[in-house]
Amino acid sequence: MTHAIQEGISKAALELGIKIIYFASFSDSFSNKIYEHYQHYDEGDTVSFELPDLDDFDGIIRIDLTYGPYSLEHLDARLSKVKIPIVNVGGYDERYANVVNDEESTFANIVDHLITKHGCKDIYHIAGLRERHFTQPRINAYRDALEKHGIPYDENKVYYGTLWHDCGDPALDYILADCAKHGKKYPDAIVCANDYSAVGLIDACHQRGIEVPGDILVTGYDGLEEAIQGYPSISTGAQPFSKSGYEGVYALHDYWTKNEPLKDRLILGELLCNQSCGCKPMNSYNIEDIRSIYTRRLDRVADLAQSTTNLILSISSAKTMEECFNEITKNSSIDSGFTDMLLCLAPNWEDQRVVGPDFSKEDEEMTVVAGFIGDTPVEKETFRKKDLLPPDLLSDPNPYYIFAIHHLQYYMGYLVVSPKNLAYESMFMKSWIVNLGSMLENWRIRHKLNLAVQRLEKIYNRDMLTDLYNRHGYEMFFFQFFKECRIDQIPIGVMMIDMDDLKYVNDTHGHAEGDYSLCTIADGMRLASKNGEVCLRTGGDEFVVLAKNYSEEKANEYVKILRDHIDECITRDKKDYNLSVSVGTCIKVPPRECSTDESFLRAFSEEYLRIADAAMYEEKKEHKAGGR
Repeated sequence: MTHAIQEGISKAALELGIKIIYFASFSDSFSNKIYEHYQHYDEGDTVSFELPDLDDFDGIIRIDLTYGPYSLEHLDARLSKVKIPIVNVGGYDERYANVVNDEESTFANIVDHLITKHGCKDIYHIAGLRERHFTQPRINAYRDALEKHGIPYDENKVYYGTLWHDCGDPALDYILADCAKHGKKYPDAIVCANDYSAVGLIDACHQRGIEVPGDILVTGYDGLEEAIQGYPSISTGAQPFSKSGYEGVYALHDYWTKNEPLKDRLILGELLCNQSCGCKPMNSYNIEDIRSIYTRRLDRVADLAQSTTNLILSISSAKTMEECFNEITKNSSIDSGFTDMLLCLAPNWEDQRVVGPDFSKEDEEMTVVAGFIGDTPVEKETFRKKDLLPPDLLSDPNPYYIFAIHHLQYYMGYLVVSPKNLAYESMFMKSWIVNLGSMLENWRIRHKLNLAVQRLEKIYNRDMLTDLYNRHGYEMFFFQFFKECRIDQIPIGVMMIDMDDLKYVNDTHGHAEGDYSLCTIADGMRLASKNGEVCLRTGGDEFVVLAKNYSEEKANEYVKILRDHIDECITRDKKDYNLSVSVGTCIKVPPRECSTDESFLRAFSEEYLRIADAAMYEEKKEHKAGGR
């Protein structure tokens, strides 16, 4: 229904040179019956309606039939504040000028057909939900058609259904029970408020061995493909959805160019007589047409499922945000059903933003991070939210759809698409777009978790004062280096570096100077690391250097650079105390034949430290004796 309206809108807009932008929401009354506790999803989805500053537009076409209660309330609250003309299509709403099916005449034609063509007199009606705007007009048309032919109207022959397949069984129970009260087995006919109800009713009849149309004639309303291509094919009134969308655009055009006031336009629907009322024989079964239609549908579903699977796998394996966006571009261009697609993210999209009530008046810089135009991947670019589209798309004549990209109520940005068909098929697109939002959320969470893990690893493995690795880091790197050097039979070097007289500096000059001394040593250690050395602070005044494929020559060069740096800093910063370090080294090749269990590796690591530590203390004795 909705897609037919959009086809009509897009066709008329292209004829008249009018730029159309669809702001779409996937909220609907049927899914809300199941997912009422997912209101946060609707809160995020209705951001689509908050994106445009409606004062920047010349007119609005409000497509009826498509909104759940939350979205409908939200949308109409926005529309109540605008001063530009509004045309409502696809349904009737007294607040707006409507381009709508002539409900009563079209529906009355169905009842009239059952009476005049098939001689029906005992006719029941499965109506819609009481709160829907079209329910009472269709009941009125049913009543008027009966009375026109001298058949009394009985309100007990009206059953209020759900407008969905699930009302078939309870409706049939009610009707058969009421027939039994009047000594009848079946009614002559049942007129349904829409095709979905008719499909559900016919299924319920088949399950009980009741033949349609042999025992009961059944009609629907709307002219849906599912009803017309079923078995039996359902006699129905085809609402002029495409024409109403087309006429809606022309109503606005006449308002702008001819100063014609907006008023309701009624369009008569078409009566489609098929098998369920007996007009077409049951032996005619257009199986090839049905097979072709459903094969194409299954192919689209399969393509979309494959596209979604590919997208999930590729984004999951992306290591950077740039890779993530590249994968979205690549995978969304294959089997997604889009001719053009742009993913436009808002500033700080990863911060779980909740949009406020004045969002339409706020401007911000949007960034195109992924997508394609035709066969060409898009370059990253920015534009103002107030413009809604990048300049090239804004200036072309094509219609575009804008969908909010969000996870539950948290807004991330929006998707601009041009489907291969003028009108999008929402059931195929909803899953893809919802999955895209979920995948971006998963990426955001993964990124945040990685950052948290990195911070925890830093806390665990790093010294907070000097940012060198700590004792945990020593074990981590020693275990790794030992295994590699054992295989290659190359030496591991461990240097113990101890600051001389840290206690004296702290006690005499204060802890700030002690920290300065430790950080100066750490900076010098980093500066001296020319051969892949790993620098660590393992205790208060103790430092360690760990390296692979090391030698006495490399160790001596390291110590010289370190001590030169310390002397330069003390002179430059005019410190009135000496700063020196004592160094001991252990350079050994690991034994080829040894266990690599953690306990053995820890014992080896301690052995290297003991040898280096002993050498360091020998040098420290020399320093205390005035040897340096």
